[in-house]
Amino acid sequence: MFDTLFLDRDGVINKKLERRYVTNFDEFVFVKNSDIAIRKLHKIFKRILVVTNQQGIGKGIMTKDDLNLLHLQMQRKLSVDFDLIDKIYFCPCLEVENCNCRKPKTGMLENAKLDFPEMKIEDSFLVGDSDSDIIAGKKFGLTTIKVSAEFTLFDWLIKITE
Repeated sequence: MFDTLFLDRDGVINKKLERRYVTNFDEFVFVKNSDIAIRKLHKIFKRILVVTNQQGIGKGIMTKDDLNLLHLQMQRKLSVDFDLIDKIYFCPCLEVENCNCRKPKTGMLENAKLDFPEMKIEDSFLVGDSDSDIIAGKKFGLTTIKVSAEFTLFDWLIKITE
């Protein structure tokens, strides 16, 4: 069994919207088979954590309450028991603020390590779709996987379970 799986949200779990932000669950569309992948990955990882930059909050496009509701609905869609994703970390800051939590910095990953001190970094992975995800994961010592429209979370699941 692997230790911790860090997942970026937009582009990994749900489809990104062109030039705008997912602000409510009506706009949230799972990437093909990402929901199935998360259900199966939950069986081979001790925990699944989401780490997501959400500067739409900093821009005033949505509120933290809007985001929390969207995440609650996402978890409900994944599982009636709410137990597939152990915790969701998000950075509401604008890129220009240069905060420590916004990827490619490692603040969200560091907070996760504080919340789960037993985490074994060497047995953990970060799956993201952007360079900032991969840079953050590597800085933190995680094995990183870059997904795309051609190589999704589900494709990676198949690869590691063959």
